Amino acid sequence: MTLWFGIVVLTFGAALLALRPLLRRPKGKTSLDHAIQFYEARRLELDRQVTAGLISESERTASEAEQARRLLVIGRQNEVEQEQKTGSTRRSKIAAFLLLIGLPVLSIPLYLRTGTPDMPDQPIASRVTPGSDAEMQKALQRIELHLASNPNDARGFEVIAPAYMRLGRFQDAAFAFRRVIAISGETPDRLANLGEALIASQNGIVNAEARDAFQKAVALDPDFGKARFYLAIAAEQDGDIPGAIRKLIELSASLPEGPGKMRVESELDRFRAEGKAPPRPTRGPQSEAGKALSELPPEERARAIEGMVEGLAARLAQQGGSLEEWQRLIQARVVLNQRDKAADSLAKARKALGESASVELDRLAAALDLKAANP
Repeated sequence: MTLWFGIVVLTFGAALLALRPLLRRPKGKTSLDHAIQFYEARRLELDRQVTAGLISESERTASEAEQARRLLVIGRQNEVEQEQKTGSTRRSKIAAFLLLIGLPVLSIPLYLRTGTPDMPDQPIASRVTPGSDAEMQKALQRIELHLASNPNDARGFEVIAPAYMRLGRFQDAAFAFRRVIAISGETPDRLANLGEALIASQNGIVNAEARDAFQKAVALDPDFGKARFYLAIAAEQDGDIPGAIRKLIELSASLPEGPGKMRVESELDRFRAEGKAPPRPTRGPQSEAGKALSELPPEERARAIEGMVEGLAARLAQQGGSLEEWQRLIQARVVLNQRDKAADSLAKARKALGESASVELDRLAAALDLKAANP
């Protein structure tokens, strides 16, 4: 009787825990809250610029009016979203209630039919399996024997390839990844894994087969970070240092914060230490406006960033600025995929700063492939 009581309690408890997200009311700020916060921060920034004489009262008024119009649009969108969320929450609660009742009602009879509640306990000592290399080798041998008689088992090759990589058997791993591709077809992940195994087998050299695999991966998914990273390394090994730096800068700009971005930035730091790449950009928002900007929805954030870039360009064209400001403008143009405008900004920077900044601007132009912008 105690066993069945425990089964019922655990079943209902597990169901309730699994359905908790459906019952919980969503929390957090809405897009309208973020937009209002950004508007207030931006208004303070405009006040500061007016006080410093960087913009006029009419420019401040026009900017506030444009931001107010955006707030109205976001407000209307937020009302629609709230109505949709209310209906979705109601449906989620109904679904959660039905599942809370239905799961135990279905699972307990199923266990009675297929389970073995009267089976005696297994001693804990007999459950422990040693995780030694010898055990892994035995497991690999069993899989290899299976694959020898089943050479078209793609799942088997997918399982054994990462194990080969961990054991340093890189050529075997490359063979396994080739078999997976031959049986199941090409995907960005499979192609990149093959390329990585080939690089490891060649002591870090990106050979022709690895390059071809990465190029195919990028053709299937232009945003696939791993393949883009190794193509940048391949460009460096071919002697195309500016091309390698440009690929790494573009890749870093497209990646979120995390291990992948840190890996790319470490490669760029190596070039920076040699004086071949532009300095690392300032990380993170440095003002209340920047913090509010980072919390905006993607579309609103993109429009706000583009507006700020245009404002920086207008100020530098009218009043001039430092080398760092011109570099920030040029790099922002490239990140926004405005390469023509980036080249034009580079030419203006050369004219405004003269020979004193020619070396730094030449280095930036080479890294971003903007040599055609030279006057």
